[in-house]
Amino acid sequence: MPSSGHILVVDDHDYVRSALARQLERAGHTVVACADGIQALEAVRRQPFDLILLDILMPGMRGDRVLSMLKSDPALRHIPVIVISGDQDLDLVTSCIELGAADYLGKPFNTTILNARVNACLEQKRLRDAEQAYVRMRLQLISTAADHPAAANDPFIQQVLRDSTGFEAVDQTLQAMLNRLEAEHRERLRAEEELRALNLALEQRVAERTKALQRSEEALRQQTNLLLAILDSMGDAVIVTDTQGQLIHHNPAAIQILGDRLSSLLPSAPDTPVAQSPDRHHWLNPRDLPFARALHGEPVDAAEVWLPATDHLPEQWLSITARPLHDREGLSGGVAIVRDVTEAKRAEAALRASEERYALAAQGVNDGLWDWDLVSNKIYFAPRWKSMLGFADEEIGTSPDEWFSRIHPDDRERVELRLLAHTRRLIKSLELEYRMRHRDGHYCWMLCRGVAVWDERGQAVRIVGSQTDITARKRAEEQLAYGMLHDALTGLPNRALFTDRLGQAIRRSQREDHLFAVLFLDLDRFKTINDSLGHTAGDELLVAVARRLEQTIRLGDTVARLGGDEFAIILDSLESPAQAEWIAERIQQALRAPLTIADRTIYTTASIGLVLSKGYERSEEIARDADTAMYQAKMRGRARYIVFDPDMRRKTLSHFQLEHDLRRAVEHGELCIHYQPIVALADGRMVAVEALVRWQHPHYGLISPDQFIPLAEETGLITEVGRWVLQEACCQLRQWHARYPHRTDLWMNVNLSAHQLTQSDLATQVADTIRVNKLPPWALKLEITEHAFMTHRELATVQLSELRSLGVGVCIDDFGTGYSSLSYLSQFPVDTLKIDQVFISRINAGREHREIVKAVMTLAHSLGITVVAEGVETVEQANELRALRCEYAQGWLFGRALTPAQIEALLADHHS
Repeated sequence: MPSSGHILVVDDHDYVRSALARQLERAGHTVVACADGIQALEAVRRQPFDLILLDILMPGMRGDRVLSMLKSDPALRHIPVIVISGDQDLDLVTSCIELGAADYLGKPFNTTILNARVNACLEQKRLRDAEQAYVRMRLQLISTAADHPAAANDPFIQQVLRDSTGFEAVDQTLQAMLNRLEAEHRERLRAEEELRALNLALEQRVAERTKALQRSEEALRQQTNLLLAILDSMGDAVIVTDTQGQLIHHNPAAIQILGDRLSSLLPSAPDTPVAQSPDRHHWLNPRDLPFARALHGEPVDAAEVWLPATDHLPEQWLSITARPLHDREGLSGGVAIVRDVTEAKRAEAALRASEERYALAAQGVNDGLWDWDLVSNKIYFAPRWKSMLGFADEEIGTSPDEWFSRIHPDDRERVELRLLAHTRRLIKSLELEYRMRHRDGHYCWMLCRGVAVWDERGQAVRIVGSQTDITARKRAEEQLAYGMLHDALTGLPNRALFTDRLGQAIRRSQREDHLFAVLFLDLDRFKTINDSLGHTAGDELLVAVARRLEQTIRLGDTVARLGGDEFAIILDSLESPAQAEWIAERIQQALRAPLTIADRTIYTTASIGLVLSKGYERSEEIARDADTAMYQAKMRGRARYIVFDPDMRRKTLSHFQLEHDLRRAVEHGELCIHYQPIVALADGRMVAVEALVRWQHPHYGLISPDQFIPLAEETGLITEVGRWVLQEACCQLRQWHARYPHRTDLWMNVNLSAHQLTQSDLATQVADTIRVNKLPPWALKLEITEHAFMTHRELATVQLSELRSLGVGVCIDDFGTGYSSLSYLSQFPVDTLKIDQVFISRINAGREHREIVKAVMTLAHSLGITVVAEGVETVEQANELRALRCEYAQGWLFGRALTPAQIEALLADHHS
């Protein structure tokens, strides 16, 4: 029966360590487990072990290192060690055996093999320990016998007993012999293992070399077949000869090109004249041809020969390239490639004749002709082409750089791209205008036309064209364009150019944090000067004022004359509003200086209206307000500037006129609806839009709701306006659902005024509108402000409850701005709550603001009410709201109020 032992298990994997311990304990052994080599060394120094199971590959101190330290310690080297590894590297296992490992166990381990090897090692240790105990016992007996009378009379025994080193030498000798036998046994096992590995490696290498040789032979066959196929498919003749000039191989093209002439051209042919030199002055024998020259070691490139016509064969031009062939023993033959260039030679002769005619024609036309040979990369420039730029015929060569180096830097890339496009057949012909530098340094405008010639392979080989000087025409066009955008009297930009630059400034301010200002300037008492001194004097005054304005403004600003005595200025890239006022004051000071007009000293001043760019989206709006401010300056005594205030616009629009215009607006369809997106914060997807009414006034432009909605409520027109908005918004939503079936989940938010809440037939109106437009009730959400609800609480509760019974959504707008508390939220018959932007704008300003928003959301969610955050303008605000589990948001971050067409573009982009 196997004996039990005290065993140390060392493995860095918990599951392997635990499995080994369990299995060994089942077998009756006591087990101590360690996770690394350092722990193992500490354990063996604390307590004795009968056996160690040691993992080779561990982090930190590897098993082979632990083994080496155990075997180098005389007190520990007697403990047998079984190494464990999942690695199949026999060299690593062999290295451990050489260090003194008793056996090897692989992962995953087999229980039977594990028990067998553990028992074997324990048995070996038991036998070794018994043997050593036996020796020690004999020595003890001898030592004990030293006191016996019989031993005392034996001189030899006494000598042995007196020599205390004798027994130690015996023990060391026995131990050394045992160690040597073990080492020889391990060495024999290692050698046998190396021999088996070497045999296996040799067998694998032989197999691999055999396969590689087979692959090489197959590749050689394929390569040979490929080369033969390539030779046979070539359009040029390929001819191979041996060292004696005898034909070894030729491809089909050789017969097609040379026919019966092939044999007469070879070095082995009779030495008789068979061809002539390219100049046709010398006859050539076969030994003079490239075939024979290659056999003498001379490489020949594209040598041309002429074969005269015979009774049966036409004349023929050949281009021959030949090379000597070599093998290990030296020259083995020659190879030649022969191309029939007869047609090319005829074309060349025809081209020379054509060029002669072309040169004669070029001398008789006014345009500068040019001819670009793309093969040689040389350009022929006609004398007229050169004279256009002020050069004599001999002063310009044939390099393309003679042309392109003189093209204006701003035009060169465009010219090169057009040429490239034409040579690649992307455009049918070359025609473009560009500037070229004249000899005297100025630039002339040129009109270049050209057309390319392609060879049979579709490659452009030549471009022929002309160049016409169009400088006079371009100047006339520039003058005409300048006149369209500039005032003829002062030379300043006119209203069209001013409006364009104003639009650019607005777009830039929308993209960047960019401040600019607009000044409208009207000369005071100009009509008096014009009427008293005449129109000529008035014109001189306008010109003088224009020059002073140009001297006063900064580089990059724009001053324009709008007409009459009205000027406008764009002050761009302002550091602060105060800078605009400082420039306006400087303009006033400049205009106060006296002017001499028609031999008279004239003093003039100006009324200036100033508008800053913040909040404007359209050029006509900022121009309108600048004009309003200017008239305010005139009304306040002239000779001053006034900064626009929104109150000016409201004061300008009289109450009576505005009411009259509003009634007409409803009747004449001047009202329109813009839609602001509402997005889901979870994924940024637009889920709804809010309908926002706008008034496109025929004289005052787009009037915002804060100006005419209060008037509509005051006059009772809000009922008609509200009914129109409800119908128009639902009709628009129906069209979007029909046009974009993938967005039938989109719903519409429509605002209800406090006046509409008092209408007894409000629910009927809403029901009829939904029915007429065939909308599902959930697709409509009606918004009422918190203030309106609290003002008409009882009536609003009844009305909103009736609306909810229709299936329509109800939303409390601007929540937090009224005088209700959170306790009233449960009384609101609503399913959506919109937190006012005053709270959203401060959500990142401090913890208290965030907690207010959080409290509102928490209460709303507990009541089953969804939340929409209004006025979200920054990514930080959106991230904070998303962290608070706010469902929806709207604001400038996601889009301003947009026209129906702009909303459709968003829907279409989402679909695509």
